[in-house]
Amino acid sequence: MVTVDINCDLEEAYGYYRLREEEEILKRVTSVNIPCGFHAGNPHIICRMVEAALAHQVKVGAHPGFPDMQGFGYRSMNLSLREVYEIMLYQVSALEGITRAYGGDLHHVKLHGALYNEAAERPELAEVIIRAILEVKEDIILYALSGSSLVHIGLEYGLQVAEEVFADRIYLPNGRLAPRELEGSVLHRKEDQLQQASSLILDQRVRTADGNYIELAADTLCIHRENLETIAFLEDLQHWASENGVKIEPIQPR
Repeated sequence: MVTVDINCDLEEAYGYYRLREEEEILKRVTSVNIPCGFHAGNPHIICRMVEAALAHQVKVGAHPGFPDMQGFGYRSMNLSLREVYEIMLYQVSALEGITRAYGGDLHHVKLHGALYNEAAERPELAEVIIRAILEVKEDIILYALSGSSLVHIGLEYGLQVAEEVFADRIYLPNGRLAPRELEGSVLHRKEDQLQQASSLILDQRVRTADGNYIELAADTLCIHRENLETIAFLEDLQHWASENGVKIEPIQPR
């Protein structure tokens, strides 16, 4: 049977917010990525989201990014490798400690935004990120862009790696995600997202911006919270999985 993890970035905001819609999402995913306070989030949001995820038996992941609140972590920053190492230590440690305080165990780390994209391309950046993660917790899973440098270097360092794919993002021929600022880089219709998810999960391939197909491993499928039809899409995805013999379950630590 084909299996896949469904992950979602949750509560990427500041201040106090109500959890009503997040609770509905938690019922339909198997893992969540919680911002660590640099591009979004604060201690109150982090604690509430960790507590809610654990109550729903959803796996908790740290979602670190560049310290770029105004740009929501989507902008590149000219940080040294040492600075990147230090911001990773800080953010992953925060989520690991809070999750442990609430009786849980930090399951994975998934980078955010520009840091995610740059680590997929720059081996030296990927290496310091992985070293920082391992300093905090060795038995953890790294969620990384399928086929990227971060995947390969993570495996070289002995990390368990889950190759991540996206239902709502257009892919370039080299397997990277089309930049968000490009028109048409995001799929908004849930029908289009479901078709892409089906191709990735069942066939391990995706149609790229030039109309051709490339092969990609798909261990975990990312669903973005900002899409207005997130819950409806997750419901359709569950029905599709049931009809196609796909089991939605979290990735188990080895």
